[in-house]
Amino acid sequence: MTESKEASIRFRKYCISKKKKIWESLILYAKEAKNIERVYDMTTVMQQVQQDILMFAMTNGIGNPDINDAAELIFPQSLQAVVIKVLRPYFLSHWAIFRLSGFNPIRKIDHGIEVNEELYTEDKKRMYQQYIPDFNAFVNELKTGILHANRHMKAAISQYIRELAAALVMNEKAAFGDELRCSMLQEIMESLRIWADTLTMEEAFHSIKDIIYKDVFTMISKNAYEMVAVHFPEKFREIITLKYCLQQTNNYGREDLTQNLIRNAQKRLLVASIDTKTILEAYAACVESLREMDNSCVVMHKVCSVIREYLKRRPDTVQQIITYITSNKKNELEKDMSLQSKTVRSAMMDEEELRGVNDDYLPENMETMGWENWMPNPTDATVGDGAPGRQGVDVFNMLVSVYGSKEMFVKEYRLLLAERLSGSENKDPFFEKRYLDLLKLRFQYSELQHCEVMLRDVMHSQEVDELIEERRSADMVPISSCITSKHYWPRLENETTEAVMPEPLRRATDYYTRMFLEAKRDRKVEIYKTVGCLEVSIELDGVQVDRTIPNIYAHALFLFLEAETWTTNEVVNRLKVTVMNAKKRLEWLVKQGFITMNPMISSDTWHLTRNPNSILPNRAGTPEVGDDDDVEPEDNSEMIDALEQYWGYTKNYIANHAPNGEVKAERMHRVYRMFGSPTSAGPNLDHVTAFLQRKVALGLLTCINGSYRVVKDDGKKNDE
Repeated sequence: MTESKEASIRFRKYCISKKKKIWESLILYAKEAKNIERVYDMTTVMQQVQQDILMFAMTNGIGNPDINDAAELIFPQSLQAVVIKVLRPYFLSHWAIFRLSGFNPIRKIDHGIEVNEELYTEDKKRMYQQYIPDFNAFVNELKTGILHANRHMKAAISQYIRELAAALVMNEKAAFGDELRCSMLQEIMESLRIWADTLTMEEAFHSIKDIIYKDVFTMISKNAYEMVAVHFPEKFREIITLKYCLQQTNNYGREDLTQNLIRNAQKRLLVASIDTKTILEAYAACVESLREMDNSCVVMHKVCSVIREYLKRRPDTVQQIITYITSNKKNELEKDMSLQSKTVRSAMMDEEELRGVNDDYLPENMETMGWENWMPNPTDATVGDGAPGRQGVDVFNMLVSVYGSKEMFVKEYRLLLAERLSGSENKDPFFEKRYLDLLKLRFQYSELQHCEVMLRDVMHSQEVDELIEERRSADMVPISSCITSKHYWPRLENETTEAVMPEPLRRATDYYTRMFLEAKRDRKVEIYKTVGCLEVSIELDGVQVDRTIPNIYAHALFLFLEAETWTTNEVVNRLKVTVMNAKKRLEWLVKQGFITMNPMISSDTWHLTRNPNSILPNRAGTPEVGDDDDVEPEDNSEMIDALEQYWGYTKNYIANHAPNGEVKAERMHRVYRMFGSPTSAGPNLDHVTAFLQRKVALGLLTCINGSYRVVKDDGKKNDE
């Protein structure tokens, strides 16, 4: 191009004069961009403008014009946003025709789309298929002509792809219950890649795909807590989508996701109003879901460590975990343990013991297994945290880790197993044996030896019961025993007493002792008088009631078969127990409705009830047998009075409790226990019930079917 200033000025003026024609034509034909004839017309306009510019340059002594000068005058860089907006109808029309030309109901991206038959005839199909290659003439003219809009094309196509991806993703979520499947996201991205390739603009797709994956990850991760802790495994497929986005973006946003999960857990889960069982369920869900989402398990350990530290501060966590593992989650954990335990990776390892341990010191097959898929530790992993130890965990390991050590877990499991085998009416030693065999795959045999002996004792007891039952006479009370090996079972809370058992029970136990001695000549059995339960059938006024009563209370009840009225001193002398223990048993019988006591007449005299309805099993407010604590304070009033400091909180808690503003005494008992020190005994269920009943007597609460509600004072205000 000539360096003449005058020639350059003339050339610039001429190009600017053609700018209006180009832009007006682009805007005009954009309205009918789906018609290939209009696209042809726009292409012709651009070719004509190019030819006019070249002819002007040749006839005015300008020579070969600089293509960048013409491009900057007609499509200036400063107006890139406007260029993208003007070109949008052309390329979105091309996308629509592209979708129609390749429409296939079998494809995931086309599944569920209904196409108007009038728009999809054979002639229309051929027209759509021809539109795609013919449109490329328009694209090439923009990219390679003297107008040189190519510097805008990459940005434009990238933005269109991002907009289309967002629309397709939102449409997919709306069609499938607000859920984005990973396979569908892959289908969307592949379809957009092919579309960009047909435009010879595949580099635009590759430049924007990372941003699209980040957009999808950001959108889905807003509800990550619900997916991970609340709605798992229902939202499993979206968790896999999150995992796919992390893989495609080199773990973009993983640290933000971790902090988001921790904040939500602290705000919505780790609060006093949520019971321990619910927290454990969320904890187990986090372990399973986050282990699936992040193979490195970095997110899982960071989130679960926060929940674990909170659980350690709750007084009922230890017992709740062992109950959860062996009851609520037993089917899933049984399957998980049987599969995982085939490898050393799932062996029980204390997390604290593995901190800072060099991977070289881990078992050999943990180090070499899957070596071809080895990956270095993520940058956000805890320093010194070895990958095999971090990744070789499952729900069982993570739940046990809350205890802090395997020994504590085994000890608590032994206590619970003893309780279930000795006190449960529906005990299942065969299930317990199967579960214990699974635990052996995680622990050493010596650690579970006591549990093994306990199970053998129970099965042996059943065999002895069957043998003695065959010889028992019809007038003899049947006995179902649990014969325990003294050195292997936890110490039973047996109360020493010199009292003579009721005659039917004494004859039955003496007979059982003799028969056991005949069956096992080298062993003898010692009967614990105050341990176990008694099934009784009580008939009052023609109404028969069947109940199961602990032996310690049954002894007191049997006294009322001899006389309908007893004083406390008479019960003490007869049962050979302390005054406190005698009152404890009599008060329990009052709560169960077996006997009555009128404090207006005498607080030391007890009468057999005359009302059969009072001892029905479903009587409102009747506490369960297992609700009584082992030791009851001598002065109940002090503990009950101590609960008065929580009355304001209690009233608001009950009034605002979902869904209907009512709470049972058991729920308030759990709440009160969290207020106290872990080292103190705290109030038992009887204290809480007495405190709530005190408020019922004052007219502040109502009690219906064991549920307490706050009495509204609207009527009082109206009277005033």
